[in-house]
This record gives sequence, structure tokens and C-alpha cells, in this order.
Amino acid sequence: MLLTYDALDLTGLQATTQADILVAVDADFRAVDGDRVVYEERSFPVVELAWSLLRWLDQPDRGDFVFESMSFEELGAVTVRRQGAGWVFGSVFVPDIASDPVSWGEVERSVRAFTRRVTADLSAVGLDATDALRYPPAR
Repeated sequence: MLLTYDALDLTGLQATTQADILVAVDADFRAVDGDRVVYEERSFPVVELAWSLLRWLDQPDRGDFVFESMSFEELGAVTVRRQGAGWVFGSVFVPDIASDPVSWGEVERSVRAFTRRVTADLSAVGLDATDALRYPPAR
């Protein structure tokens, strides 16, 4: 399973607070299972997704992941749900498409690779990735 995106788009970024970076830095996002695209979205809040996925991984009693974004009215633009003995990636926007079930180890590997890339890309454009992805968010 691969969570990936094209280059970060900073054109909507007006300030460098955590909230600004979470919602204003976006990219064309794809969730790919082998050679099959499970979900793709242009101008997707990839930093906010990385922030949310990191919070989810840190929960010892984690259940399903349902992305709750400030950029979407609907919950679940990206989901990771337990199914049988594995986990499936999907989206409420394409309910008939989901990844094949994968192990928890594969979920964690995919999420960590995605969040490492977001961190590296934020740093490469001069933004403080540690600050942007910290929890709890600054108020």
C-alpha cells in the first residue's frame, strides 16, 4: 500500500502557523494498492492527513482511522478500517473501491513512509515540520 502525492503546493499559504500549514499546504494525493488507485484527490491537505495519521498511530487502543479534515465537510476522505484479520484503505468518496486487506505492519509502514516524506518535504521548503506536526496543536 502506498500513500503518495505530487510536489507540495504552497500557493495558499499566507502564514506559517501550525493551522495555516495543516490546511493550506496541499498536493495531488493518491492511495495506491499495487497498480490500482484506491483514491485520488487534487489539492488534498496532505500535511493535515500526516498529522492525523500520526495521532492515530500513537493511540494504544486505536480503532479505525477516519480522516476528519478541516478541508472537507464529509468525514472519511481517507479511511483505514479493520476488516477480518487485516486492514483496508479507502475513502467515503469512492465507497465501492478499497485496497486489499493488509497486515498492521503494512499499515504502519505505509503511514510512516508517508509522514516521513511530508516531514522531509516541509523541511525542504523551509517550514518547521516538527512544529507543523506537533500534538496537541497550538491554540
